[in-house]
Amino acid sequence: MARATRPPLTDPPATDGRRSPADAQRRQRLRLLGVAAAVSVLIVAVVVGVGAFERDPAADGSRTTVRGVEIRGADETAALLRGLPQRGTVLGRPDAPVTILEVSDLKCPSCKEHAIETQPEIVERLVRTGRANLRMVLANFRDPARATTDGALARRVAYGLVAADRFWGFVQTTFWNQGDTREEWATEPLLRSIAEAAPGTTGGQVAVRETPDSRALTAADDRIIRALGTDATPSVYVVPRGATTGPRVSAFDDVDAIARAVDDVAPRSR
Repeated sequence: MARATRPPLTDPPATDGRRSPADAQRRQRLRLLGVAAAVSVLIVAVVVGVGAFERDPAADGSRTTVRGVEIRGADETAALLRGLPQRGTVLGRPDAPVTILEVSDLKCPSCKEHAIETQPEIVERLVRTGRANLRMVLANFRDPARATTDGALARRVAYGLVAADRFWGFVQTTFWNQGDTREEWATEPLLRSIAEAAPGTTGGQVAVRETPDSRALTAADDRIIRALGTDATPSVYVVPRGATTGPRVSAFDDVDAIARAVDDVAPRSR
């Protein structure tokens, strides 16, 4: 009695050089897996590229609650400014041989990072030692780019504190509490809370309406920005005393480079 022959469990190998249907299916599955892996890598690269995994430099800052709002960085700002003279938008000795001029935008994420992570070292090494003072020029590049208006409001409030020599505390604390640059986060209530928490200021000092002083300061700083020819923030320049301009330090987060530039231009001070 002849045994029954079982059908093969897989397609027999093709003998005429053609691949079997099973081989074709396996290759198709491998191709699909490869495409899926490539897409996953691309998605991760895009997410990283837009900063979804970037560390927030303000994440570990001190916290205080003002008017029901959590405000970060007030303690760090007070420590940064402690014992230093302020005159208008200038921090440090007014007769220092060099001015480190910073062009910043209160809605610029890189400016926030610079203010929190780099400025403390600039202040300790160069401002407290009298080698330079630090002047802040506020730009408003983000509003036109994002069709927002709160950047102008934040700048106006900052300039409203210049006459009382309270500009720096508000500006630094604002950087610590910067929101999403795509959103209008710098609202009047938040700015009042920031001013309340910032060293030396109160919420009652916040002027949200334009004043002759804030208008004049805005126009003056806009002229400086145009004269420098910059549209990037932050931008750092070193200006010898008695001059109106000086070389730009391209590595704005490299304090060693800034210190070398300060030493280079100091002999030109008048």
